[in-house]
Amino acid sequence: MTSRITRTRNNTAQESLILNQTGKGTPMGELLRRYWWPVGISADLNDKPTLVKLLGEELVLYRDQQGRLGLVGSRCPHRRANLCFGNVAHDGIRCRYHGWLMDAEGRVKATPGEPDKSFKDSVRHPAYPVQELGGIVFAYLGPRPAPALPPFNFLVDPGERVVKVTGYAECNWMPTIENAMDPLHLSFTHAPSFKDLRAEPEVWFEEHDLGVAYVSARPVPGKDGRFGIRVHNLLLPAISHSGNTDRWISGAAGSDDPPITARWAVPVDDTHTLMFRIMYKPAGHAGDWRECADDERWDLPWVATRAEPYQEYREAPSQDAVRLGHTVPPGASREDATIVESIGAVIDHENENLLPTADHGLAMIRQLYLDAAMSVQEGGDPPGTFRDLAPDTVVKPRTGERMVDAQEYARLLEQKSVAASLVS
Repeated sequence: MTSRITRTRNNTAQESLILNQTGKGTPMGELLRRYWWPVGISADLNDKPTLVKLLGEELVLYRDQQGRLGLVGSRCPHRRANLCFGNVAHDGIRCRYHGWLMDAEGRVKATPGEPDKSFKDSVRHPAYPVQELGGIVFAYLGPRPAPALPPFNFLVDPGERVVKVTGYAECNWMPTIENAMDPLHLSFTHAPSFKDLRAEPEVWFEEHDLGVAYVSARPVPGKDGRFGIRVHNLLLPAISHSGNTDRWISGAAGSDDPPITARWAVPVDDTHTLMFRIMYKPAGHAGDWRECADDERWDLPWVATRAEPYQEYREAPSQDAVRLGHTVPPGASREDATIVESIGAVIDHENENLLPTADHGLAMIRQLYLDAAMSVQEGGDPPGTFRDLAPDTVVKPRTGERMVDAQEYARLLEQKSVAASLVS
């Protein structure tokens, strides 16, 4: 697919506002509400409700005594007590304050203390569709009918899956997904953790029906004349997706059906983002899970180290103990967290100075979201959504890694094609 932009440019103040705002009624918020988002892990839901937040809306997620999932507004429609303290019932959730009972469709089923049994029918509580797939609970907050929950291969195909919440970022969702689509930062931010990625890459980007892909090509340390080719995706709405290297699962590099890591950057609100990650190993894949050093683990939590003015003086036990400077802790997730959150709670897009080549992918992604938000305002479906899928449909985004010789490397640099980069 041809890129929707021909040159990299800084965004305007108005575009920056649109990109950063995720609440209901905002252009980006209305776009994002038209996708399915992770809100929980199936195995973690027990006999108690849990408080979640998505796109600025506080909600309570629960599984009733029949095993049905429910996602409802967090505030009881009676006196606004938080339903996360309520009790799971046979067919819904009961408020701990006065016993009102709401079901998964938002119907009020009981109002204790009110003789008029028809009163409950006059009240409707916010409720949203939820589905389980691949061990993850997904929610949809947009207008009905909802599109299909995308049946990505890493969610539906046979194999082993590990699902974890790996972080809670105190920043807007955009820098977290842009960071994942920035191959140049690996050479600097992650130089201590991933020594094999220190060489600056050649990069190219390509838009496709599911989002945007990048290809990065680097010399492989210790292998003269060999180059590593990596294809990484942004899958809409905000999934960082790639075929694994041997770093986490042996035998992954060069595989026709590689293990997959996928990470959702879930907008909690304008200044907070939740990280959901799944690691998928296809059935029949001969590789084994590797024991990694702590700073190379795929599930290392996203934890930022923050810097404040005169922090060294304020925290030193004595004047003699002052040591100036700030340290980024080792580990890819901690490195990302520290640097990305240092940008600020929201991105100041208009005061950036984007690189024409290395940052072209970021400009593509931003324009993709801006155009999609405009399309929704005009009544269209956003890209990357599915309706009327045939039974047993599996969506398999292209990704992978392989090593090539100098001749093949030169050919790929000339073609700059995602498809060619994946073909041996």
